Formats: sequence, C-alpha cells, structure tokens
Amino acid sequence: MANAPVKNQPLIAAAALVGTGVLLRQWKPTMLDLPDAKKKRPHFDRGVSRKVRKARDGVAKVAMPPNMLHSLGNSLLAIGGGLVALRLIDEIVDDRERLF
Repeated sequence: MANAPVKNQPLIAAAALVGTGVLLRQWKPTMLDLPDAKKKRPHFDRGVSRKVRKARDGVAKVAMPPNMLHSLGNSLLAIGGGLVALRLIDEIVDDRERLF
C-alpha cells in the first residue's frame, strides 16, 4: 500500500495548479490584452441562422477572455479541478480493480 505523502501528491499538484490559475486570472498585463471585437454591423439573418449566431456570440462572450493570462488561468483551474476529481475517484475504486 502506498504511503500518505505519495498518495497526496496529486492533491498538492492540483492545489498548485488552482493557485497558479487564480493568480493568472487576477494579473492582467495590458501587453497581453486581446483586440476588441469588430464594430457592430446590422445582421440580416433570420430563423435558425439568427438563433445559432446569437448562441455563438453568447458563448464567445463567456469563453473568449479579454486577456491571454485569463485564458491560461481558466485552463489551469479546469486541469486542477479535474486532477482533484480523478484522485477522489481513484480513492473510491478498489485497489484490485485498478487499471494502472
């Protein structure tokens, strides 16, 4: 059976990833700002095409960060959260059923 420090290393790494992600989201140097969106123009689409465009624009507002470090911070937060989830699931699985 593995000892406690080795079993907790993924959680320590996840905490480091989450901490770094939070710091990168807070620090926003202007040199890494993304360009503003193009000027608004009238849209002539209708029906499904209009709904799809509005959905795409709504997702872009959330998914496209104003700064590159914000995007990197989001990625590190997701990776750290996934690592924690994987470690917790690994704790539930029986040692004889492990694949790796």
